[in-house]
Amino acid sequence: MNQKFAPALIVFGLGMAGPALAHTDLIKSSPADGAAIAPPKTIILTFSEKVVSAFSGYDLAMDDGKKIAVSAATSADGRIVTLSPRGSLMAGGYKLNWHAASSQDGHRTDGTVSFKVK
Repeated sequence: MNQKFAPALIVFGLGMAGPALAHTDLIKSSPADGAAIAPPKTIILTFSEKVVSAFSGYDLAMDDGKKIAVSAATSADGRIVTLSPRGSLMAGGYKLNWHAASSQDGHRTDGTVSFKVK
């Protein structure tokens, strides 16, 4: 291989790999991580790209481990997920564990949002 073309081939190859490395990241949550709030009626997660609902999941639990059932609705653009707890949230700490699959490459990301209800 001609060495004067090697740098161009490397740059071209890296450019081609970009889309395959896309992941769905959580860019915003309401309530925000670490917030102390009045009992929310919904929990809203905003992702960096469209998520595949069939391969995404959300588990809400109190600090003592008691699980709270939630229903999930995804916006038309697939980037916003609204979770509705089934029942009122009591005072205490909560942890929302989530995992989301990207519609672009299928990769799964996960994370946690913690908050306290006053």
